[in-house]
Amino acid sequence: MPLHPEAQAFLDKMAGVPDPTDANLEQFRGGAATLIAGGERADICDVVDRTIAGGDGQDMGVRIYIPREDGPLPVIVWVHGGSFVRGTLDMFDAGRREFAQQSKCVIVAVDQRLSPEAQFPAPLEDAYAALVWTAAHMDEFGGDPELLGVGGESSGGSPAAALPFLAHARGGPKLAFQVLANPLLDATLSSPSVEELATGYFLTRAQLDWCYEKYAPGEKRRSPLVSPVLQEDFSVSVPAAIITTEYDPVRDDGERFGESLRRAGVPVYLERVLGHVHHFGGADRTPTLLRLLNAMLADLRAGKN
Repeated sequence: MPLHPEAQAFLDKMAGVPDPTDANLEQFRGGAATLIAGGERADICDVVDRTIAGGDGQDMGVRIYIPREDGPLPVIVWVHGGSFVRGTLDMFDAGRREFAQQSKCVIVAVDQRLSPEAQFPAPLEDAYAALVWTAAHMDEFGGDPELLGVGGESSGGSPAAALPFLAHARGGPKLAFQVLANPLLDATLSSPSVEELATGYFLTRAQLDWCYEKYAPGEKRRSPLVSPVLQEDFSVSVPAAIITTEYDPVRDDGERFGESLRRAGVPVYLERVLGHVHHFGGADRTPTLLRLLNAMLADLRAGKN
């Protein structure tokens, strides 16, 4: 379908913003405020900041969003996006509050280290450390130990999708589900949509190449933990709610990943949101993701997965 008016308005607004390949890293990080509106920090859920040990034992922040609902509640360890190089807990705070309350899930937001200062596997190890910590502390915030999940948007989808494989390999926490929004899952950039939509929709092939080189340079990009679509055994993963968008160069990443899960017998709740680009919000994103998440959680509670 044609571009949604909100998507076109976004592209018009961002027309003068340079690609990160034409700007230095600090300019790119500073430009994040243009992309992500902070919004009002609505008092709609309980919010707790904690400092835990990160992947290398360093201090790392997590922010826990607890809906005002009777528990026990599903818990999602959430890895934020930002092209692997930018993003903070405060930047995404307003949206996390809304999503926690609307989903009736506890969200444990991870302040993972950023690249290139911390390259793969350091940010992934931070996400894994947050997962291990969350599994051990779920009772403190009304979490359901049978419904522990992971989630991530954009570049955060890469470590989020890798976590079930990593947890399985290490005998780590038992995961029940995953939630992926416009995920980056193929650092080799071999998805057809990367070429089809290489330019013209703000996120470009050049930017993807640039951000992956910051996160996992060289041969590291072929690691299945950097490119989860390259995993060999998808049967060890967990049910997934995945949204993609029509005019997004990484659209096929999420859809290829979902199809691989399905072929391995893993339940998948997948939908392509039409008319939108990678950096989209508006009225279509959250309702679509919530609908898929709620369907997945209902089936999990009913023992259908």
